[in-house]
Amino acid sequence: MSELSGVEKTIQFRLELAKSKEYLDISDVQLLSGYSPSTIRRRVDEGKLKAYQNVPKGKLLFKRENVQRWLEDGLQ
Repeated sequence: MSELSGVEKTIQFRLELAKSKEYLDISDVQLLSGYSPSTIRRRVDEGKLKAYQNVPKGKLLFKRENVQRWLEDGLQ
């Protein structure tokens, strides 16, 4: 039972950390939204969620406010 408690603490810590960052990576968005990385990427491709990349094929970054707006508007 204590192992589950440790996992819960880790998830809670990551969730609080994600809420405090200005830019989120896809794992942060996944944690906040509950959606899979493929769903998140699909919404980016559809233009429904804005993401930033500083190099082609690089890591996707999301402004926290854009993610919050996307979640408030629903998955669409």
